Amino acid sequence: MKFPLQDGVFQEKDKLLVILKKILLVPLLVAGGAAIVYFLYLAANAYAGTEVKFFYPRIFCDFTQVAYFSINKDAYLLEGGSSYSALSLWLLAPFALIFKKDLDGIDYVSGSVNWGEPNMQIMASYRFWIAFLLYQAICFVSIYFLAKRLVGKKQEGRSVFLIFICSAPVVYAVLRGNMIMTSLIFVLIFLNWYQDKKFWKRETAVLALAVAGVLKLYPLFFCAFLLHDKKWLATLRMAGYFVTLYLLPLCVYNGGISVYFANLLGFAGSVNRLTYLNNISLASVFYKIIYYPAKLFHLTPPAWVDKVCMALGVLFLLVIAMAAVVTDDRLKREILSLCAVALVPPVSYFYVMIFTLIPCMGYLAVYERHGIKENKKFFLCCLLLFFYPLYAANLFMIISSIILIILAAVTVYKIFKGGEFGSYMLQLRKKDRKEGVSE
Repeated sequence: MKFPLQDGVFQEKDKLLVILKKILLVPLLVAGGAAIVYFLYLAANAYAGTEVKFFYPRIFCDFTQVAYFSINKDAYLLEGGSSYSALSLWLLAPFALIFKKDLDGIDYVSGSVNWGEPNMQIMASYRFWIAFLLYQAICFVSIYFLAKRLVGKKQEGRSVFLIFICSAPVVYAVLRGNMIMTSLIFVLIFLNWYQDKKFWKRETAVLALAVAGVLKLYPLFFCAFLLHDKKWLATLRMAGYFVTLYLLPLCVYNGGISVYFANLLGFAGSVNRLTYLNNISLASVFYKIIYYPAKLFHLTPPAWVDKVCMALGVLFLLVIAMAAVVTDDRLKREILSLCAVALVPPVSYFYVMIFTLIPCMGYLAVYERHGIKENKKFFLCCLLLFFYPLYAANLFMIISSIILIILAAVTVYKIFKGGEFGSYMLQLRKKDRKEGVSE
């Protein structure tokens, strides 16, 4: 079967970027146009005093939820209390203050079926839109400049950024109003500066990785970059920054550390979370393979099944962590970091796929070194992961899980088959001998 595009596209990076931009931009423009028309329709009805029910009342719900909790001292004690770190609340507090008047006028439980009603009340305020658009603008501008610096080429950086903002994970993250954009910003700061010659930049990078971990936990896997370079002290400092920034700010809120962790474990450990179609974690994939067939026969899997699925996630983490640390190939490390970020946490929603930006930039940096066959696979992966119409229904989000599982398995196999583990251990022994002689 012949591939529908000419081979020239898979030999020249610029041609591929043009094709990807066109494919991703068209459906986004159509959807964006429809959304604008719909919002105008809502505004017209609101002005006329006609009550119209919004088709998706939980839109931007993560943003409004964190904003609501950020200005409330009882953030962790309220019914359905926050499971976000205190630093996350602090970062969003300045934006929450912009529409504090609207937040003070509502009262909701985040898990309630009626939660969408106060959410719609907030969205009716112009103050909310100022805060939300300002937050998104700061995030996108920051990502643009950091990604462009990492790519190193101005035009290519622009193309990569345009593809990024048109991708399905980014659209989903914006629709949810999730703070994961902020976490990505700090990871990009880390990748830009962790090998810099200047100490203050390297230390800023280490601090940035700690902040990214405090905001979302799973970006801590990018610590594999420090461990590969044998930067043991930098890794310890990062751990120190992380613990300090994670725990101390919790003391500002009533309930403190104990209540926060109770909320967090309740959120991450719930069996129901593993059944959600938009949960793309490895544990969720395995659990759904058992849960949904059993549901057809009106059966419920025993309690130990979810524990086994979670244990498989931990085992998966250990294997890819080892592979990511020992490999000398930066692209492989970026791929495994993405796989860990998306697949390892028991609750991992589709918006975490915005971290695909990092291995995509890594692959494009060496695009011409790869053969046509490999570049075709890269193009196909981009379409399957980024093409928004595929993810209009939650059912198709499992596509991203399957792709990442295959990518992780193939990458780990190549690393161990290539003898990179033995090579890394040999380097460690040589280093230990040198240190022993010098002493």
